[in-house]
Amino acid sequence: MIIAKIIGIFFIFMGYLLVRNLSLSVDGIFNTILQGWLGYFLVITGVGILFSEILKKNKVLSFIYNKILVIPAIGFIYFQYTFAPILSIILFLGIYFLPSLLFLRLGEKYSILEQYSQGIIYILSLLSVLFFAYKSNLVMRFIIESFKTKLFRNYLKKYTNTAFTRMYTYMIMIAIYISYNFLTFSNINLNIIPSEMLNVIKEVFVTFVAIDSLIQIYLSKQHSKPRESQKERK
Repeated sequence: MIIAKIIGIFFIFMGYLLVRNLSLSVDGIFNTILQGWLGYFLVITGVGILFSEILKKNKVLSFIYNKILVIPAIGFIYFQYTFAPILSIILFLGIYFLPSLLFLRLGEKYSILEQYSQGIIYILSLLSVLFFAYKSNLVMRFIIESFKTKLFRNYLKKYTNTAFTRMYTYMIMIAIYISYNFLTFSNINLNIIPSEMLNVIKEVFVTFVAIDSLIQIYLSKQHSKPRESQKERK
């Protein structure tokens, strides 16, 4: 019992040391979050060990500890079950923007790439859109299985198949296309999104429609071949 109390005090003390000098600055925000969570877990564990007997006897304190103070811990543990939708959106945005951003960084270092920047960003964006339209269901499936997602599991699987992701892609690209034309015809310049970037996305949409149509024609022919062969046999 004495050893348990010593361990509890040690955990509380270590947790206190971790959270005492937390910095709220943007620099090193990841380390701050990690340090805060670790300190919280140590304090909660230490309190549970040190005051275990009191918590068993006192219903009010037991309720505060088990139902209120441990809510963040429970939420953190079960966050994996609800993480798939959030992480999927982050990954899809990363898949679309990250290649272009990395290339722009390279363009800043190597001036020779600057003259090809718009063209290469166009190609990278096109590949990203095609990946989202045809392979994002694999990303979603991987996330669901990795994080053992429970929340909206069936809906996520159902509404992220290729047919739906193609539809989502068309909806997004049409919205961008209409927005670009509206801004252009109205002579409106947005400082948030460069007009060159919108123009690239617009052209990506036009190319995507052509490639997607070609893929669908090819797939429809592949599906029709067995039927034609069966008819010939008959």
